[in-house]
Amino acid sequence: MDPSQDDSPKHGPPSAAILSLSLSLSRARDNHEKARRVSHELQKAFDDLSRKVEPELDPDEERHEPDAKSGLELASLGVELALKKKEEFQLERQIIIEERDANLIPPNIATKRLRDTDRRYLSAGDDLWRQNLKKARFEDSGVVRLLDPRAGSTSACLLALYKKCDGLEKTKKQPSSFRSDAKAYYEGEVSNGKGAKDSGLVWCHVTGSWWAAKLVTAAHIVPFFLDSDDIGEIVFGSRAPSLRQAGNSLLLLGQIEQWFDTYHLLIVPVDAKENPITRWKVDVISSDIRNSPYNRPEEIGGDLDGKELKFRNNKRPVSRFMYFHFIMALIRIKDVKRQGWQDVWARYYQQRPFPTPGNYMRKSMLLALATHFGTADMNVVESWIVDHGFESPLMLTDDERTEVARRVSLAMDEAVARAEKDGSDDEEEDSEDSEDSEDSDSNERDSENQIRS
Repeated sequence: MDPSQDDSPKHGPPSAAILSLSLSLSRARDNHEKARRVSHELQKAFDDLSRKVEPELDPDEERHEPDAKSGLELASLGVELALKKKEEFQLERQIIIEERDANLIPPNIATKRLRDTDRRYLSAGDDLWRQNLKKARFEDSGVVRLLDPRAGSTSACLLALYKKCDGLEKTKKQPSSFRSDAKAYYEGEVSNGKGAKDSGLVWCHVTGSWWAAKLVTAAHIVPFFLDSDDIGEIVFGSRAPSLRQAGNSLLLLGQIEQWFDTYHLLIVPVDAKENPITRWKVDVISSDIRNSPYNRPEEIGGDLDGKELKFRNNKRPVSRFMYFHFIMALIRIKDVKRQGWQDVWARYYQQRPFPTPGNYMRKSMLLALATHFGTADMNVVESWIVDHGFESPLMLTDDERTEVARRVSLAMDEAVARAEKDGSDDEEEDSEDSEDSEDSDSNERDSENQIRS
């Protein structure tokens, strides 16, 4: 074979590219191993010191408060350990992505490993948050820093969210009326008058069609549990309506909702100059679904690209919630390095889909979310902040911003995992209410049951 043909794609990647990839992967593995060793050494030191400062006690023994010096030393070591673990898991993410891109591991295995690594990264962030709280108490003896974020201190709302996310407090279910409220809000239901479940028809905004009720779900745009305490205000500002209200919903056919929840498609304004926004359209950003059917075999995901949503009245979803979904989609495809993510980012840097100015999210939260799992194209991120960000007297420390970003990332990851596991209809999965049980069979695609307008 003529060596000059090595650069041709049909003969595989050029040897220089293979060598470069090999060196990059080898370097990443070396860095990961170094970080892992340091983490192991720090963990051992932390465990040894913990046994001295916070010894194990019998249930009937009283625990004494550690002296300030020892407590601060332990908390500081805990912060150092958590930071090193975050570095270790970040390097592990890099290795998985490079191995996937080099076809050394299948994409589905890479996805599972990334999810596991991301959860450990988020868990390390949890450790960092708790150790920072301890450290702050010892550094500022006598002051309990769990107060109002408006004072710039560690906020009670973050502590409350911490309890909810880590099993210390039972997570509230979605409002039992969410689906019925969404149908009423959008005038999206036609009943046959018999009163039986799934006997009527429900409108799908994307297809612009009536479907059997069991095939259509009331999709959350933003997970409702981010409305806990003041988290909604931290991300969206005090003017934002509740995430539990119908403006945080769209009526979507089950398969389309799954693609929406897993960020394979976006819903963006038709006209970037229209304010308020009344017209929305679909943008398919993943090649994975372009040839996938969503109803009949001849109706595929690619057909939805550019399709304008059809509404039956003048009610619309809340713009800042739609912007949040748009931003989280771009962040997620960057974090998992989905094929073509750079092209999507470049396109939306050149073509701003949302009206400007549009003060949808807090500037500090936009930055914290976009960079939570690592570096990003800061030109693009800064353009989001300039165009659509705002600040207010509600001030957050760097630690608080990082913690909120971690909690939001965890919540969105859990929502994606539910959507991928269930196929669709994640928001009705564990409700005992009759309204919510309407969607329990939303994965079914019986075309004989549909009625299209």
